[in-house]
Amino acid sequence: MKTLLLLISFIGSLSFAYGQMIDDNKIQFNYIQLPYLKVNPAFTKYDVKVVHGYNQGNQDALAAHELNKQIAMQVFEQQMTTHKSQCDTLDVNYFRLMAKWEKDVNAGKMQADGTPLPQPPKPIYPAPPTFPSFEAPVLNSPMDESTVLNGINIAGFEKGMGGFVVTVNILSLDNIQISESKSGTGTSTKYKYTASYSLPVEVTVETPTQGKLIYLRILEGRQSYTVGEFASSYDYKLYMLQNKAQFNANLEASARAKAVNETNEYLNDQIGFVPRTRYAEIYDVKRFKDYDYSDVTVAYTKTVQALQLVSQDRNRKSAIASIDLALADWNMIMKESNNYDNKARINDKITAMIQCNMAELLAWKGKYDESEIQVNLAISEGGKFKRHASGEQAFYADQKRRWNAHY
Repeated sequence: MKTLLLLISFIGSLSFAYGQMIDDNKIQFNYIQLPYLKVNPAFTKYDVKVVHGYNQGNQDALAAHELNKQIAMQVFEQQMTTHKSQCDTLDVNYFRLMAKWEKDVNAGKMQADGTPLPQPPKPIYPAPPTFPSFEAPVLNSPMDESTVLNGINIAGFEKGMGGFVVTVNILSLDNIQISESKSGTGTSTKYKYTASYSLPVEVTVETPTQGKLIYLRILEGRQSYTVGEFASSYDYKLYMLQNKAQFNANLEASARAKAVNETNEYLNDQIGFVPRTRYAEIYDVKRFKDYDYSDVTVAYTKTVQALQLVSQDRNRKSAIASIDLALADWNMIMKESNNYDNKARINDKITAMIQCNMAELLAWKGKYDESEIQVNLAISEGGKFKRHASGEQAFYADQKRRWNAHY
């Protein structure tokens, strides 16, 4: 037993002696996110036009309301005709019975026991149809265009005439449905109400040279709005009874504000040059025992310094020279890469670490195919750096798509 413990201790000491410790450094730097679509660089200004599509929705709602009234009245009139016919039939039968009864009474006829003949019972008429009630549709209120004009701001461009035109068509707030969820018990019971609705927006971006660059209806899915939380379901009913108009106004204001905000985000994603912050993990060697890793630390420092420059230009031109210096250092170190010897200075773990760092640098240089090669190599090593590289694939792929649209 003592021998076994000594052996384990010896193996552990070897592992500590040769096991390089990776320093995970979470850094942040700014960059300009390229859009998916390229507006002709000749146009640096844009004009926003607002279309009040909800007005057509109001007209459609009123027309549907009138049609429903007409149909309901037709049904009601048919039901009244049927009801009158049923009552008339009952009256005919009743009058016939009454005529016979009256004649028999006048003739002095009696029942066998000498009592007067009973009068026939009056008919039981069916309940008349209910006159239909018509609740007026909730119409969309007029929208101040400044809400849209102030809410659309496309990064990298200036508002003004003589450029491209962005048309935003605000459609109707429609199909409002309210759902209830209950939580808690006893006196802590709460009733939460959420409204789901639809409020799509049609977006058009048109340039003098490219025509319609974007022509799309967005936000077609269901949106949600929190109505409120109540101690009783009847408190909610009371609230809606007393505040229905205010609820509709609040919902409409919130839905429109959200629609404008998401339209602005969509436009910036598609054609804007948006300043973003990147949170990346860049690696260094934290602890070493038998090897000098000062060259790794120098390459790491150059990498961080290069990434701080990528926000200077859309094409990252100002950062390229620094990125190349960092890559040159990493490539020099990688000449020692030995994935078959865990005791090597640049073993499989350090190799995968460097590949992750190089993948980040190559991506910001616009060399996405080369970056992808480094990602795949790191993934093939497995372990921690496989998870890191796999987690960055979607980001690099998205940046590649954006880059390829412009360069």
